Amino acid sequence: MKIHLLSGFLGSGKTTAIHQAAQLLIQAGQKIGVITNDQGMILVDHGLFINQNIPSKQVINGCFCCNYHDLDNNIQALLEGHQAEVIFAESVGSCTDIVATVLKPLLQYRPDAQVTLSSFADVRLLQLILGEPASNFDESILYIFKKQLEEAGIIVVTKIDLITAEALHEIQELIQEKYGDKIVLYQNSFDPESLKNWLETIDADSRAAKLKSLEIDYDTYAQGEAKLAWLDQSMEVAGENALQGTEYLINEIYHKTVAQGYNIGHLKFLIDGETKVSFTNNFQAEAQLNILPKSSVHLLLNMRVESTPEEIQHLIREACKTIESQYDYKLMLHQEAAFQPGYPKPVFRMS
Repeated sequence: MKIHLLSGFLGSGKTTAIHQAAQLLIQAGQKIGVITNDQGMILVDHGLFINQNIPSKQVINGCFCCNYHDLDNNIQALLEGHQAEVIFAESVGSCTDIVATVLKPLLQYRPDAQVTLSSFADVRLLQLILGEPASNFDESILYIFKKQLEEAGIIVVTKIDLITAEALHEIQELIQEKYGDKIVLYQNSFDPESLKNWLETIDADSRAAKLKSLEIDYDTYAQGEAKLAWLDQSMEVAGENALQGTEYLINEIYHKTVAQGYNIGHLKFLIDGETKVSFTNNFQAEAQLNILPKSSVHLLLNMRVESTPEEIQHLIREACKTIESQYDYKLMLHQEAAFQPGYPKPVFRMS
């Protein structure tokens, strides 16, 4: 059995890579399992995998390290229930210290498994963090991002199709300077050849036991997590051409978030359980949906931004009011959770 752990900041492309990789491996006849993870309890990504009939479990209400036994139980469930040969386990984007708290316990308690760790990074966020001007995320949040890269044996720089060749060359030089001792892959996860390169790299990787546990300040780590606000919201858009109203609402939420100056970790929307829309930074184009005739649409939102729970709850309600006042749609808010992550308390921490 192979257990491929993925770490990396919010919006770094972990889910997209897993989704595309799972399809490739399933086509090749392999049995796949996926474990998603979040501080919240209603996950867009889990819903997407379930909708596409990819065997999937989830660890909710905290990161892998603080819910290690849930992770292990889900691994066992995928083994027994689906005979999974390859399991992708995607840690929540605000989590680090994976080597000491997840990878090493897996190596100890599942000695027959090959375990790997890839840390993902959006090339555009890397540009902001490593270059000038620097990202305006709080320093404690950037601390988490940098620790994710520091502990990785394999760094996967994603979304390279979204920048110029010249900009990519510049970021390659910066990464070589700072992380030259690591395997670094530059990836467009929608390109099969690029994706196969990652799969071949992790398939051949046997260095997990040699990865070093981080030297990490848990107070700074906890402060960075607490700077991020989480909101999970289930809602319904009703009215003639409800998908058009859904598109208006998604873009209104994004624009209000940018206008307030809240740094976006990610905004993920799942439409009727099958169509995913994501914003992972503050400079993206508007979402455009394939508008089909529907009178009602179910929308699930996972929002992780540098703000407070109260502020983003207010933002969602104001966005709904704007759409209802400008267009002839009825918006109904259902299940909601808004919070800031608590202090990380890993079950294991192995040096």
